[in-house]
Amino acid sequence: MARVRKDVWQLPANDKTLFWYGEAIKDAQAKPITDITSWWSLAAMHGIDRQLWIDLGYLDANVTLPFDPDAIGFWNQCQHGSWYFLSWHRAYLAAFEAILLDAIVKKGGPADWALPYWNYDPTKPNTLKFPAAFAPELLDDGSKNPLWVKERYGRRGNGVISIRPSDVPVSPLWQEPEFFNEPQDLPTSFGGTRTAFSHGGRGAGLLEQQPHGPVHVLVGGTKEGTDPDITKNNGLMAMFETAGIDPIFWLHHSNIDRLWESWLTVRRHASDPADAYKNPTDTDWLNEPAGEFVMPRPNGTTFTTTAKDVLNTKAPALNYEYQDISVPGQQVVLAARLGRLGVAPADANTLAGAMAMASQKTTELVGQSRSAIRLAGTATDASVQLDGPATSNLSASLRVRSLAPAHAPKAPDRVYLVLENVTSTTDAGVFDVYVNLPKDATPAQHPEYLAGVLSLFGARAASKAGGAHAGDGLTQTLEITDIVDAMHLKGQLNAQSVDVKFVPQTAISANSQIDVGRVRIYRQSR
Repeated sequence: MARVRKDVWQLPANDKTLFWYGEAIKDAQAKPITDITSWWSLAAMHGIDRQLWIDLGYLDANVTLPFDPDAIGFWNQCQHGSWYFLSWHRAYLAAFEAILLDAIVKKGGPADWALPYWNYDPTKPNTLKFPAAFAPELLDDGSKNPLWVKERYGRRGNGVISIRPSDVPVSPLWQEPEFFNEPQDLPTSFGGTRTAFSHGGRGAGLLEQQPHGPVHVLVGGTKEGTDPDITKNNGLMAMFETAGIDPIFWLHHSNIDRLWESWLTVRRHASDPADAYKNPTDTDWLNEPAGEFVMPRPNGTTFTTTAKDVLNTKAPALNYEYQDISVPGQQVVLAARLGRLGVAPADANTLAGAMAMASQKTTELVGQSRSAIRLAGTATDASVQLDGPATSNLSASLRVRSLAPAHAPKAPDRVYLVLENVTSTTDAGVFDVYVNLPKDATPAQHPEYLAGVLSLFGARAASKAGGAHAGDGLTQTLEITDIVDAMHLKGQLNAQSVDVKFVPQTAISANSQIDVGRVRIYRQSR
């Protein structure tokens, strides 16, 4: 029987899952970084910056390292901005879990121990709190808590970790039926863009963008009163190079892996493609990059694996399942939208079921900004200039009031705000992004205009000219269909421009250079 990865919020009072996690952490941290089963080498597989680790006190400057910390290899392996994001992290977590389980069994612990997950469910506010077992520095007996690290600064830098439902939306994930998109496509897929083996590409999928990125930054943050551009001032979780040192990292990624399993159970609708809510069958994803997923075994040897090898979590090589993979927030989106756009309630469900899927998606640029936007520690305004003919096409798509079920038309266009070439001198930043917020309105009081959250997790590495991204930065896609529907109903789509406002949720230095290269709006028919 497969081991069960449990929800940290549903552990019984006398459950020992986190106790044994702590015991295994102590065992792994007692090993030197030269041991590939040590806590330090496992963290370095995700990312390592030698000088930063030295500055933070996690590496002795005199230690001779077994791998080049500046090179991508056994260390610095993590896949981000890539369609390998989910499969690589699953293999990584499984190797980590196996090493910890081996230590737990040797200490007399349960042979069915499994890594728990932090289920930050936006529909259940109590789950958005930081798990209590990770918060205190000392245990009741006065010993150090192995689940604690000092470099968790949170949203405001004071150590208080707060996450809002809008930081971790999951309902958009259930509305994107395709696992991956091609490089030339609008990046709206669940799992990412087709890439080569990539330590940091521009093709992040929706799950990687949200909730993955915001949780990293909102746990890590920047120490209050310090400059976020100086990396040692930032929390471990906020940076690729240090995230794996924090014990909460592994529960966060366990939940990301669980959401992948949840996505595979989403109901397919008539208007969805045939491969909706399924893993890719493309051999480039299943079998490549051969030999690049290099993982450690508990005995100190290594093995290679691929996406194909980690699809079935209950198979002997992985041997786990999740306590709960239900889909929170799933709803009959299309029928509800048709009703909002004016279709009679009696017709909306029938019409939604009759809508046929187009043979392929059609995407059209509706508008774009004229120049780059420099973000600051205060709200920043930008303008997207609309293209007249494209906006007219969008408006025509939304005029569904008079449709009857017999017409079987295409579904109304979906609309996306795409933030391109996001570069930054810090990773520890989160911005709320609003579209067409009324002038002088208080942003927090108008969630109906909130497009989503821009997280800078990974932006610093993506901004380096000689790095994996070639300095192109990140791309973030936010669906604004609901906002545009409301604009249409108010007759506002005949305007020449749309306003976009970036509101910082974390401390941003006056010296920080955070730029959004271009803001674009696209309509997409399916």
